[in-house]
Amino acid sequence: MEAPELARVDQTLRQLCAEHGLGWVVHATDAAVAEGHAESVTEGSSNHNRRRGSSAFGYGLRPDERSRIEPEIVQRPYTDEERVLLLLDAMLVIYSELPDLRAETVRVLTDGFQGRVAVPHQIVTALDEDTEEAVILWQPELAGGRQNRQRVIGALTALRQAVVSE
Repeated sequence: MEAPELARVDQTLRQLCAEHGLGWVVHATDAAVAEGHAESVTEGSSNHNRRRGSSAFGYGLRPDERSRIEPEIVQRPYTDEERVLLLLDAMLVIYSELPDLRAETVRVLTDGFQGRVAVPHQIVTALDEDTEEAVILWQPELAGGRQNRQRVIGALTALRQAVVSE
């Protein structure tokens, strides 16, 4: 995708997140983007011995330190495409994995006590006591809600493929 299309997709995703109470997802991805993308530039450091304060022949090093490789990690800014993909992937996790994780948690809690614990009507998840983020309410998913969620997942997956393929 070209830069203007990526900017439009990014803005649309941000608006959707704001409309559906997922502003915290946007804040989290923005924080990750602000930190930058860490990547290893080589398998080992070219200045390994210099950083460790040793001589060229390894004098003063333990025998296992001479062959130890320390990767060089650099921070670089995210590209426009990577920023959009980061937000898309976060939304996909929210819609695809989080509901299943919550349902599995309820199953483990209720089955773990051999049915002695009633199935909860809802679960409230607070993100952080110090922030003023909206809480997430969970209720058992009905068939219509599951279909809507699958439709959203399909649309997000197709959008992700469109961003990556070009």
